[in-house]
Amino acid sequence: MTSSPETLGPVEIVDSMPFVEFDADAERFRAMFDSDRDSASLAVVAVVAAAAHRDPFDLPPLHSAIDSSALEGLFSRPTAGEQRVSFRYEGFDVTVFDEGTIEANPTGAA
Repeated sequence: MTSSPETLGPVEIVDSMPFVEFDADAERFRAMFDSDRDSASLAVVAVVAAAAHRDPFDLPPLHSAIDSSALEGLFSRPTAGEQRVSFRYEGFDVTVFDEGTIEANPTGAA
């Protein structure tokens, strides 16, 4: 039996991201953002903060896990092929996709 995703939100620090969904079957948090309007780095922090039920300002800087300038560079301009980058941040395996999707799985989740 599949359950429908739970919605967490609103996400107030990223204008183009109205909510974060949690899919209990996949043990995955997922959100969409507009990279033309908001930074990928800020969107990642927003997703992880919502997933961890923490204030985003209480999380350590994202650059402790990934070069945030490089992350911005990857997703700030259109590309010919599909791009994604994965890394660990604050107990989550995070993947950022070029179409503006962010997925965060709790570390160790199946």
